[in-house]
This record gives sequence, C-alpha cells and structure tokens, in this order.
Amino acid sequence: MNRQASLFLLLTLFIKPLLAVAGTIAITGQGESSSPPDMYSIELKVNSICYETTQQAKLDNARIANQLIAISQKYARNSKDKVTTHPGSFIRSTEYLPSESGHSKILCERKWKTWNTISLTIHDIQSLAELQDELVTFLAPIEMVQPEKQEQTFIHLSSPHFGLTKENLTILRKQAQQSALQDAKDQFQNFDVYCHFKSAKLNSVTPPSFTSTIRYGAKMAESSESSTPVIPENITVTAIWNFIWEFELAPGCYN
Repeated sequence: MNRQASLFLLLTLFIKPLLAVAGTIAITGQGESSSPPDMYSIELKVNSICYETTQQAKLDNARIANQLIAISQKYARNSKDKVTTHPGSFIRSTEYLPSESGHSKILCERKWKTWNTISLTIHDIQSLAELQDELVTFLAPIEMVQPEKQEQTFIHLSSPHFGLTKENLTILRKQAQQSALQDAKDQFQNFDVYCHFKSAKLNSVTPPSFTSTIRYGAKMAESSESSTPVIPENITVTAIWNFIWEFELAPGCYN
C-alpha cells in the first residue's frame, strides 16, 4: 500500500465516526542526512590473572599497559584525540580454560586478578590501518590465555567503533529534521489536492526522534602489513516527526 493510500485509510478512520465534528489527520514526516564518519574509537583491555601477589600483578599489568599507551599516543595528533585509562581493582578469582569437550579446565584457583582498560578516540580515519597494524604486531605473543602458564598478562583488542563529532552530528540532525518537516508538508499538500481541507490548522506536534545507522560499502582504509580495516561508507541520521492537523468537515474524498 503506497503512502497516499495509507494516508487515505488513516484519514477515513479518523473522520468517519466524527460526522460533523472537526476532522483530524495525522502525518509522519521522515527525513535523512548522511556523512562519512570522522572519528573512530578502540578499546584495549589488559588482563592479569593467576598471580600469587597483587604487587607482581600490578607491575606486569602496568608494564604492558604503558607500552600500549605509548603506541596509542603516537596517533593522538590533535587536541580532539584522546587516550584515557581506566584501571581496575584487585580480586581473587578462579580462572577456567574452555575445552572442545565442553568441560572447562581450571587454570588457577583463587589467585589475584587485575585489569586496565585503555580507550582511544582518534579523528584521523586514515590512520586506523596503521594503528591496528602496530597493535596487532605488539599483541601477537600475548593476545590469548596461555594454558601452560599460571601468572600471565594478555590483551583484548576491540573492533573499531566509528562515529561523528558532536558538531557534525548536530548538523546532520538539523538537516534530517528539516527534511522530515518538508516531507510532512508535501504529504499534507498532496492530499489536500483531493480533499480540499477547510480551515486546516496544525493541532499538535510531537518532538522529533532520531536514529543513526552505519552503512558499509566497499570502502577500505589503505592497507598495512597485517591490517586493512573496512570503513563505513557513511553514517545516516534519520528523523521521524509526527504532526496532527485539524480542519472543518466538508464534502470531500472522506465521505
């Protein structure tokens, strides 16, 4: 059912029971605006497990975390780029190793565990491949739990998350909202051609709602030795805006 037919049905449902009372028509406007991402973020979690003492866990964790921070800071090239750390606490933990049989094997029982999370927010999209390549090379020997070791520190590297700066997101929202308003106006005017609304006026407007969608195409960053990340083609902001008009009932297409 096309938009005009759907609107006709909605109008009929609203007006038929009202007889000679004022009629109403509800219209939903939709608009979009898109832009390529202008920033990305990555998270690194440094985990230290199965330690006999908190002191040794702290030293090993800090050693690896500081090396990762040094790598990350090379890519923080302007004032908007951020490298932040979120240290964890110390807890006694029993660690398990998964097995193909489905029965987990105990790696250690009630040993000390700590962690450190490093977050990067970078605004040079094209630096992503180079950064990932350097991180993957550094993490290769220590990216997984080693079943033959007790005290050990390993790292989890998240997938990159792409986004827009606050300023650009605000611009896209304004553009999408304006497009949604124009869409609602066009719908009303198109239907008025057939129904000739009398004394039509806007009754109510709900605040617009917004959603953001990441859309991937064939775009990739420049290749590095071991990393060629796929970058979203664009981020689309969609605005949905609901309007209700009222008008005097008169002979027309709703009779």
